[in-house]
Amino acid sequence: MSSRTNQKLPGIVIKYAFLTLACVLCYGSHLNGDFVFDDTVAIVKNWDVTRPMSIKEIFQHDFWGFNLTDSSSHKSYRPLTILTFRLEHSLCGLNAFRMKLVNLILHIFATWLIVPFWESIFCSPEDQIVAIGAALLFAIHPIHTEAVAGIVGRAELLVAGVFLTSLILYNTQIARKTFSLKSLLFYLGFFILGTLSLLLKENGITISLMAIACEIILNTNLTQKMRNWRIPLNFPAKVFKRIVVLLTFFTLLCVFRLWIIDFKSPSFRVMDNPVAASESFLTKSLSQMYLYVLNYWIILCPDWLSFDWALGSISLVDTFLDARFLSIVIFWAFFLGLIWTSLNSPKQLTALSLIVIPFLPACGIIKLGFVIAERVLYIPSIGHCFLICLGIQKLLDIAPKAKKLIAIAVILFGVIFVARTRIRANEWTTEELLFSSALRVCPNNAKVHYNIARLATDRGEKERAFRFYHQAIDLFPEYESAIMNLGNLYREIGDFHEAEKLLLRSVELLEEFPAAWMNLGIVQAALKKYNNSLESYQRALKYRKFYPTCLYNMGNLFIEMKNTSMAHRYWSEAIALNLRHEKAWANILALLDNEGKTEEVVRMSAIALQHIPNDPAILFTRANAFGKMGDFQESERLFLRAIELRPDYAMYYANLGVLYHRWQKPVKAAEWYRKALKVDPNLRSVRENLSKLQKK
Repeated sequence: MSSRTNQKLPGIVIKYAFLTLACVLCYGSHLNGDFVFDDTVAIVKNWDVTRPMSIKEIFQHDFWGFNLTDSSSHKSYRPLTILTFRLEHSLCGLNAFRMKLVNLILHIFATWLIVPFWESIFCSPEDQIVAIGAALLFAIHPIHTEAVAGIVGRAELLVAGVFLTSLILYNTQIARKTFSLKSLLFYLGFFILGTLSLLLKENGITISLMAIACEIILNTNLTQKMRNWRIPLNFPAKVFKRIVVLLTFFTLLCVFRLWIIDFKSPSFRVMDNPVAASESFLTKSLSQMYLYVLNYWIILCPDWLSFDWALGSISLVDTFLDARFLSIVIFWAFFLGLIWTSLNSPKQLTALSLIVIPFLPACGIIKLGFVIAERVLYIPSIGHCFLICLGIQKLLDIAPKAKKLIAIAVILFGVIFVARTRIRANEWTTEELLFSSALRVCPNNAKVHYNIARLATDRGEKERAFRFYHQAIDLFPEYESAIMNLGNLYREIGDFHEAEKLLLRSVELLEEFPAAWMNLGIVQAALKKYNNSLESYQRALKYRKFYPTCLYNMGNLFIEMKNTSMAHRYWSEAIALNLRHEKAWANILALLDNEGKTEEVVRMSAIALQHIPNDPAILFTRANAFGKMGDFQESERLFLRAIELRPDYAMYYANLGVLYHRWQKPVKAAEWYRKALKVDPNLRSVRENLSKLQKK
């Protein structure tokens, strides 16, 4: 190792350690958060993550675990990202802290890569300072909080790492070297990384386009000629050939991506993206341009941050007389002016390309299922960070006497950004904080009210849930999910007629709504409308073929109809689809127990415990079976284990008392009868058994 390298090494270590410290300062104290918002659907409840599935199936499913070819699929295809969640689950289980820590490490890695990316193009000492400044700004920028603190944001982090690595490889090993056998290997590496990025998230497809932009900006004078047509065009043939290769690769990736989804576009509802759903060309155009304004504004001034921007968050711009049209004019005048003045500056053009090109998949050219999503700004913000640092550099050149003032302003804004990022990261630790914070930014967003109501329901806060569900429906009267959940709330309080009315309205608004059909079936069963209930369950299964919860409820319906064989069949089907379906297992075992098939209960419960080893209901039924067979010791062991797992359930204590009663251990029987009555004083049968013991 040379002395020069030795001298540089400490500086390199300090540089990257400083960037790491900045990332940890922003996010390190907020790793103890929960799974929030989309984390629950994409990770916790996603069978591709939690259930033993073949790798082939994962590559046939969307990000949420549904078949890509299903009409209800959003067509988001990120199998490699899902595989990272699956690997973590298989190694450590579902642990939000560890998963958030992995996200933080990936953010640090992406931050590090910004420096060699810029240095792979621009190598002067001033450029190194720009690279460090941009990386530091990227590390602390509040717009990244959703991608880093929200676990599903990992797709953005992984793509960013591959995006920057690919471009470093391209700029250093392909664009600057003559074609040779060795360069073929580098091309292969670039193509592999580009393909992997597409399997991480859709915006990975822009790597080739960014490489083309680098070729044009750095290796031709096409951009300068756009400002001055008199200068001769310098467009080397080797550059043209590389661009053709890149375009071919990009086209192949596009065809592959369309083939994966069977060349069908996703279907989104009006509530998901009112701009995309607008039928007026003028309204759609003006509204989409206004979204560009908002997207750049929240990068420039990241105060308005929300986990969701749908359903009334941003009203449509449908006329030139709308006051917001002025902001559109100002933004586009500024942005186009910036592009024009940058045509002679490769550095500024590269920064602008980094803003525009990675944003293309989210720009509205293709129909999207969101209005604004902060996570998609993760890579485009790299270009913004470079642009800001280049601006500061130019300002220092123009006003050298104001260096101290500029330095103070930069430090002040840095402190503000760190503070804002820490506050926002804290809001992503729990759903309560996340949803409440959105009310400040998007008070008219029905989805925000819906999520607050859903959270209140989970916590048993029914009054609050009713209030926010009604507010969500007032804001968006055709919000079928809110109407369904409100119907479920009425079902829980026993108002089945109001529940049925709301659930019928829900499926009227969205016929292909399997959850609503299933819940309607539950309510109709409670109203003794058995034929209607069966029809509703069948409709649910029509729209979702693999629906274990619906099959379980169909089994319950057949029990109500006194058809135990059909009940057993549907519970078994539910278990076949979900081997960890506790309620279906418990019902089958209870059915076998009622039929006096004690040995079958023992056999089936052993199978159930292989998949759900700590389910108290299964342990309880198994304990009763061993008690009936006279194996009192095994029965005792199982009862004690069930009680340990669920100490607040009096029947476990009572049945253990019965076991001791039959075992001729009256003292222990009395002891456990008393414990049962302590948990639930209203158990008449336990009082009677205890009274019989005391009379002996």
